[in-house]
Amino acid sequence: MKKQIIVVTLLALVVSPLAWSQGTFRYGPDERAGEWNLSLMAVYQGEESVSGQNGSGIKLKDDWGFGFAVGYNFNNHLTLSGEFTFLDPNYDYTVVPDEPNPTPETFSHQASIFNAMLKGTYNILSGPITPFIDITLGWRSIDSNVASGPPATGCWWDPWWGYICRQFWNTYSDSGVTYAAGVGIRWDVSRAMFLRASYSAMQADTGKSSDPTFDMGRLEVGWRY
Repeated sequence: MKKQIIVVTLLALVVSPLAWSQGTFRYGPDERAGEWNLSLMAVYQGEESVSGQNGSGIKLKDDWGFGFAVGYNFNNHLTLSGEFTFLDPNYDYTVVPDEPNPTPETFSHQASIFNAMLKGTYNILSGPITPFIDITLGWRSIDSNVASGPPATGCWWDPWWGYICRQFWNTYSDSGVTYAAGVGIRWDVSRAMFLRASYSAMQADTGKSSDPTFDMGRLEVGWRY
């Protein structure tokens, strides 16, 4: 259902600004060229299941997160940007104990996901309203927030609170390379501001399990410098 909502939102953003003229870029033919862009975004990640070894697996629930991006426009068409996103999806994971009791057990928890990505974008039109395509190469870190062993205790002297001791837990985590390709729409609202909406399919390299493909949606508001 949420995937359909994203599609409808993208269509609305495409259709409603079309009252603006696409024939000329109001401030000149090279309006975006040489500009830096900074944007904040709401990020949607669709539900996805990952199959592990011997019947184990994990099911990540869909989730909304946030992120930001910094990009440079080489001209009206080509943009290179760095993007950073944060999500905290709930998940169910299934473990399979070893013999003599190999009955699968399922638990629920919440993960923490960080994505750092380098993205190349091609704006198809040179005007203020343009569809675009993009490709992305990135790195993803997933923390299960499940302790991997007993806690470690550390103590120190604090200038405000005196002598303090705290316990710290190591957790099961994983990281790997990600690849993505996407489509979207950009609207340069004014000299100072732009809006952008996009959908992409992102594949994550997970090593020993199947490589999941995530549906990713983004709604951005950005500033031009």
